[in-house]
Amino acid sequence: MGLQGPNTSEWFRRADAALVNGVSSGFRYWGPDDTFVIQRGNGAWVEDMDGNRYVDYQLGFGPVILGHAHPAVSSAVAEAAASGTTFAMTSAREIEAAEVFKQAVPWVDRLRFTNTGTEATMHAIRLARAVTGRELVLKFEGSYHGAHDYVLFSTAGSPAGAMGSRRSPVPYQTSSGIPEAIRSLIRTLPFNDLEAVERLFARDGDRVACVIVEPIMGNFFGLTPDDGYLAGLRRICDQHGAILIFDEVKTGFRIALGGAQEWSGVTPDLATFAKSMGNGFPVAAVAGREQVVGAWAEGGVMQAGTYSGNGLSAAATTATIRELLGGEPLATVNRTGTVLMDGIRGIFADRGLAGHVLGHPSMFGIFVGEKAPRDFRDVAGHDSDLYSRIVMGMIGRGFLPCDDALEPWFVSAAHGDSEVAATLTAFDESLVEALG
Repeated sequence: MGLQGPNTSEWFRRADAALVNGVSSGFRYWGPDDTFVIQRGNGAWVEDMDGNRYVDYQLGFGPVILGHAHPAVSSAVAEAAASGTTFAMTSAREIEAAEVFKQAVPWVDRLRFTNTGTEATMHAIRLARAVTGRELVLKFEGSYHGAHDYVLFSTAGSPAGAMGSRRSPVPYQTSSGIPEAIRSLIRTLPFNDLEAVERLFARDGDRVACVIVEPIMGNFFGLTPDDGYLAGLRRICDQHGAILIFDEVKTGFRIALGGAQEWSGVTPDLATFAKSMGNGFPVAAVAGREQVVGAWAEGGVMQAGTYSGNGLSAAATTATIRELLGGEPLATVNRTGTVLMDGIRGIFADRGLAGHVLGHPSMFGIFVGEKAPRDFRDVAGHDSDLYSRIVMGMIGRGFLPCDDALEPWFVSAAHGDSEVAATLTAFDESLVEALG
């Protein structure tokens, strides 16, 4: 028996007749009997077409930082909608959004808005290539930087055993339809291995345009970098004239108001933001130092988008960041996430099961295995079947993390003490049930 009730099943039948697999993003498809159809969300909860309510730990894959249907954001968007949505010129709301962005992320000199994280990383890489006059891009195994051809190699959906040796990794192509020539422009390395980065730059440093890195691995258990790792990347890029890009599509406005720069103390040349910046509305940005982003003003480097900086997204951005600037939402997220992480660790210990809770309180992952991972190749030590059984037990009890452990649990400011206590009870019961 699947996860769909009768009304949800009927709605999915309609979806499948009109949308490929009934979804507009492949990550949403759980199969013909288990794919959800949601009718509303409020605070920490979502509700399916049968009226079943779930405490939501997916939060749209991370964007919802304040909670679903947050009143301040909804009100700002409704007001913007009544004033016109998209113009062929810069709008006042777009300017206000950029100003409040810079207030929250003070290392940024200037930025441009776009619509999705995929667009943002694509534009950032193009900009880095234009500024440096180089073509190679270095990314790390298990990282996901969007769905464009530049970066769909060795992502978290790749088999860990297909990436070659640690000393000479093979970029694993994640999708059909990517021209083979692009593989020659990408280099992949294990995360948390500065020696490997040093070796690559010793060989190809004069050809590397940029290093793009998720400061916390948003599609691999929320894995955090070793002490000094991000600072090491900064040092190597400086030595070789490469651009350091922080992909903050997931971490931005979530792990700290100022994102990974505030959290780590390391300043990149460029950063990409999306998701939590608009509390679920489609907005993204490429932001950075003037000596890099200023190349757009000089001309000759293409960046455009009909809907970039549109009124609805700009209004959502301004309202969301203003709420975050007050301090309490992220303090609540950190407090709530810490209780969840510590509670799950305690449950593993009480039940005598080897498990590790990784990441940041706002986005953490659960690794079921003896040895905590340091890079994507360690995924082989994770018991994915047991984890999936635990999650299915939780869904049956009204809690909704992703059934793939590589995708972190996300916490919003709307998750309160009652949701946390009930979540830990459900996790414990589901674990016992899964162990049989």
